[in-house]
Amino acid sequence: MLLAAPFAGALAGCNDGGGDAPDDASDPGDDSTEGTPTGPPPGSPAPVAPPTAPSPTSAPPPTATPPAPSSTDAPSPTPSPTPSPTPTPTPTPTPGPLARTAREFVGRLAAGEFASAHDMFTDDYASGLTATKLERYWLGLTAQHGAFDRVTGTERANRDGTETVVARVACAQGTGQVELAAPDGGVDGLWFPATYSPPDYADRSAFTEREVTVDAGGCPLPATLSVPDATGSGSGTATPAGSPPGAVLVHGSGPTDRDETIGPNRPFRDLAWGLASRGVTVLRYEKRTYHCDVSLAEWDIDRIVVDDALRALERLRDTGEVDPGKTVVVGHSLGGTCTPRILARDGEAVAGAMLAANARPITEVSMDQVRHYFEIPDGISVLERGRIDRLRAAFDRLESGGYAPDRVIEGFPASWWTSLLDYDQVATAESLSAPLFLAQGGRDFQVLADADFARWESELGDRADTRFERYPALSHLFHPGTEPSLREEYTFHDTVAESVVADLADWIHETVT
Repeated sequence: MLLAAPFAGALAGCNDGGGDAPDDASDPGDDSTEGTPTGPPPGSPAPVAPPTAPSPTSAPPPTATPPAPSSTDAPSPTPSPTPSPTPTPTPTPTPGPLARTAREFVGRLAAGEFASAHDMFTDDYASGLTATKLERYWLGLTAQHGAFDRVTGTERANRDGTETVVARVACAQGTGQVELAAPDGGVDGLWFPATYSPPDYADRSAFTEREVTVDAGGCPLPATLSVPDATGSGSGTATPAGSPPGAVLVHGSGPTDRDETIGPNRPFRDLAWGLASRGVTVLRYEKRTYHCDVSLAEWDIDRIVVDDALRALERLRDTGEVDPGKTVVVGHSLGGTCTPRILARDGEAVAGAMLAANARPITEVSMDQVRHYFEIPDGISVLERGRIDRLRAAFDRLESGGYAPDRVIEGFPASWWTSLLDYDQVATAESLSAPLFLAQGGRDFQVLADADFARWESELGDRADTRFERYPALSHLFHPGTEPSLREEYTFHDTVAESVVADLADWIHETVT
């Protein structure tokens, strides 16, 4: 949700459900930094490869992602791919060769023998998935679910007519699945199935939902309105007398749906359902670059992010489901970075929440993300250092005005990058009188607690009505996990931590009342 294009990726999943997404079409192995776009313009939904494509697992791109950061979110196309249905497994009556292959493969991963696990691939499949990439996926699983414990069982399954086996993996804080196809002994298909499941703190009896549309200037944006029960019988704070407060959720970078979907994760659905369970009406909408064709000439933060957020606020106030004088903006990643700009232009929203918002220039944030990607797991190689240097040179030229507005840099036109560089989010936040809520995950590798959040605290620390919340164990999506934090963990399902939702709901009620 915030990675520069070739360094971003669509993300996918593994947990108790099933699903998968395509491998990143544009990986940090891509040397490009500038050029003319080929294919759909940046921001158009990325195609989803069929599950049997030798783009093995589901890979990057966050949003909600996500991801690619969506805060400092360099326009990273974190096209949140929709997980494909997981085949219905059937119990394996006997171990069988396929089940033994699955257990051996997982055992090699758990032992850190990634080259050995890679040797189990067929030659064709091995060429599309390196041992290093395989290691990153395993690190993503353990980062999200904790240390590996054991394989608890296997089931036979069928994917597009091919027999597969699903190994159930138990970890210290959760479970995952590893699905293999190995018709002739060699592994020629690998998936980490997962599906979304709502958080326990979402009380579906406490609110209702209906579909609405945000009229966004020739691009009608489908949206969902989550409305608390008037009795306030939800699991959290009771709905105040009269109309409840309302919040608009603003996405991070990339073509993102209303749930800010990243693989099997739906962070905006978690937030909407959690807040609605606690007496806050929530409007979430499809992002312009997800739902409509957007020409390169339109790529700047106002036309892609800010203008539509303002229209969404107007639509929320017109629903009759909120007190128009009690509306707030809740932005994640790039949406959080743009929240001060939205508040300044709107003039009616009473407060703004900035979740994982970058305080530094987007080029600095993007460089840190790229370095982080290459550093894990084996450190930066000489070849990777050259790619980083070329990216730095492209950004230096960009910052000095050396590119025409329509020149494509890392998958996005220079006009987009320039609009982010010209926007001073810190100064804009300082100029506001509206209360602000800033939240940051300590494990976030896309927006850094020690660099971005520390700057927010330093610059806004003396500002009245400003609340800062750090969550040491949480990621960019505010999911709990362990080190190292890396984008492949978005492949595995989790939900936004309840502590974040509870703090945000309490702050909204305290602020509007």
